[in-house]
Amino acid sequence: MDKQLFPINYLGKTYNTTIHKDLTDEEFQQIREEYYKKPDKSDVLKQLLKISRGGVRTNFITNYYVKDLMAKTRIHFNNWTIEEALNYKPLMEFFAGKCSENKKVFPDSKSLEQNIETAFRLCGFKTASKPSNFPMKAADDILQQYNINGNYYDFSCGWGVRLLSSLRNKINYFGTDPNYILCERLERMAEDYKSVCDNANTVDIRDHGSEELIPEWINTIGLAFSSPPYYNLEDYQIGNQSYKPGISYEDWKKNYLRPTIKNVYLYLIADGFFAININNFNKYNDYDLVGDTIAIAEEEGFEIFNIHTLKNITRCSGHKEWDKGKICWHDNDEKIIVFNKKK
Repeated sequence: MDKQLFPINYLGKTYNTTIHKDLTDEEFQQIREEYYKKPDKSDVLKQLLKISRGGVRTNFITNYYVKDLMAKTRIHFNNWTIEEALNYKPLMEFFAGKCSENKKVFPDSKSLEQNIETAFRLCGFKTASKPSNFPMKAADDILQQYNINGNYYDFSCGWGVRLLSSLRNKINYFGTDPNYILCERLERMAEDYKSVCDNANTVDIRDHGSEELIPEWINTIGLAFSSPPYYNLEDYQIGNQSYKPGISYEDWKKNYLRPTIKNVYLYLIADGFFAININNFNKYNDYDLVGDTIAIAEEEGFEIFNIHTLKNITRCSGHKEWDKGKICWHDNDEKIIVFNKKK
């Protein structure tokens, strides 16, 4: 007997599914309220203190400062953002259905909202999922290996992990990001960190893109390192972002990637390092982002110094390969390419 189809038509996008669990209006509203509920500030400060002492868990920190901004991020292969999904009951009934299918992954001991948050992470392909955060240990490794003068430039600030790594390694943090709300949140995160930890390092965050030159930073930075937008993989939507719908890949390289690399070259001292976490996702695009990044960096005066593998957890994506009809496992290993100025 064929399963009943529950087509989801929302904001001009369609997703056909047989997975569904009815929710009452009260349950739907509770999911939305709980998702955005902030952790207690005392738990956040305790976690910041643990970070200063070598901890790596950032769940309270992330949920307090930036969770709502992450929910606004549109990922290339998804139809909707998490914020959009939380505002549409049929989508929440799809995720509730996911949670009812596997009690090992989505146990009854957790609230429905907690299980749905897990489903966003594991089962959101084509619907809605959370953007990734940078691994704390990977940030520590790069900063500890390539910091040469105590000044670090993060040219795409992300969700705050590299800022925290910089602070706990007693390195001055310089950052740029066009998401002006994110910049305010990161400044607050740094202030709260300093309120519970012994830290006097500089935090200078500018709310604009890395393609805009900051003259006073020229020849002052020892390490520039970030995980910038992979062109259209993630649309952060707030501020004058490098990617907006309609911007071509060639224009993005011309107006964002090359000017950013030019500025990094100017900011670095003579022996400084430029490190970039970049990866292709050619299942969805036919351009070579890694190759183009290397080519532009070499044209602008850099040479490759080292390449690191950024190990991520291999996850079941929850979608099927079209040609095999099997569950597809992703190997999410990415590269951090380290450059220095040509001698």
